[in-house]
Amino acid sequence: MNIVVAHISEEDGLAVDHVYPDGEPDLKSDDTRLIGGTELNLQATRAGDEVELVGSITALVGFECDRCLGPLSVPVRQSFDLLYIPPLKIQEEHELEADDLAVGFYQGGVIDADDLVREQIELALPMARLCSEDCRGLCPECGANLNERQCACEIEEVDARLSALKELKFKLN
Repeated sequence: MNIVVAHISEEDGLAVDHVYPDGEPDLKSDDTRLIGGTELNLQATRAGDEVELVGSITALVGFECDRCLGPLSVPVRQSFDLLYIPPLKIQEEHELEADDLAVGFYQGGVIDADDLVREQIELALPMARLCSEDCRGLCPECGANLNERQCACEIEEVDARLSALKELKFKLN
């Protein structure tokens, strides 16, 4: 979905309430997908060629647990307040400041709302995608899901920092 900058009234702005069809927009990820419709609500205001977008995104995101590979879904409710400017407005190099992180760019007089939705969903997802904090994961030997059953594999716990010492052979005279 595109937002045409020229269609945003400088006096009244533009309200956008859009529900994407099931699974859209495509998150462009092999392991993350949208479940059901994603809702985008925003208010756009414009001053010249600068556009401010304030709103929220509601979605349900599905992926696999990082430890046990079980299916997992996480509800996302993400608010945003972003300033969009054309790329020609930045004319000199400067160091990024905190305010610069809320600045986006548009080209051809159009803001791609799908990119905005993808970006905000990715920011809202947890870094560690776990089904629970105490997820036991998979057995490294047989691949059994240790949350469902205990396998019969015997796994010797070795501190990784000391594993090199296991290879040392001592010769006594």
